[in-house]
Amino acid sequence: MISFGADRAPELLADPGLVPPPAAPGPPGGLAWLRAGVARFASGEAHARRRALAADLLGPMDLDVLRLRAEILACIALEDAPLDVMDRIARDVPVRVLAEALDAPGIDPAAVRTIAAAYPAGDAAPGTDEAVAALVAAFGGVPDEPTAARIGLLVQACEATAALIGGTLAAGAGLSPDAIAARLRDDPPVSATFRTATIRTATTGTAAVSTAATAVAGLAPGEAVRIELDGAVPFGAGPHACPGRPQALAIATGVCEALQRVPPPAGPSRTNRSRTCASPRRSVWKHHRGNATVSRPPWKNHAEKITLRKPP
Repeated sequence: MISFGADRAPELLADPGLVPPPAAPGPPGGLAWLRAGVARFASGEAHARRRALAADLLGPMDLDVLRLRAEILACIALEDAPLDVMDRIARDVPVRVLAEALDAPGIDPAAVRTIAAAYPAGDAAPGTDEAVAALVAAFGGVPDEPTAARIGLLVQACEATAALIGGTLAAGAGLSPDAIAARLRDDPPVSATFRTATIRTATTGTAAVSTAATAVAGLAPGEAVRIELDGAVPFGAGPHACPGRPQALAIATGVCEALQRVPPPAGPSRTNRSRTCASPRRSVWKHHRGNATVSRPPWKNHAEKITLRKPP
């Protein structure tokens, strides 16, 4: 494997001869099926088609409401202290917010966490295939590309958004939107991404010669490439740049706004605070009530589901 610094990330991630390592297919409804059916591990026409599915799911989501819902759900979770902040808040809240936006509010975040741990490399632990099957069932029971796109959004949000929230907590420089932006700039949640040099075959005389189909010098056909990311490209670049950047930032901001009310006592791992968000059912509503851009009905209990779609 050859590694490249972040200074070359925009160039390399736009190179059509460098593609994500392909995912081997598997039985419908399992981890291998999921990885082989999402945009992240695809290239060419399949990638374009699957990315469009993801973009169509993300587009209608109202960023203001995502942020508000993340703050509310984090406040609710903090009422159950002691709790594991990284699992119960940094991972579970983004998953729950997106699941609601995808019309599947009953999804178990623990299943998403199980999948997310095995998703990048495809190393399924016991229970991973069962977790994927449970999410397929939650989204209608049909193991097709639209279902894979929905599950993929939850899985991608689980670890990456959690890393951004946890990193912001660990930095100790506050939990404001400026602090989140600084964390993205100084230490993005995804430190590197991987590509494979595709193979190009040309005929010279009577012999077929295979070369790497990329302008990068020195790469052998099929060679793996590690590309570092930095604050200039924290969500990647090129055709595989993360399509959910605005949604991830909205959710992370909402979670951090809740954690500002009851900050963990020591780092992002656990909190034993018995005090919760200062009257969240009143203060969160009061804080956001005047925001005319958030289209939602009034509610008496903030656990009630609100619309997470942009008004027509």
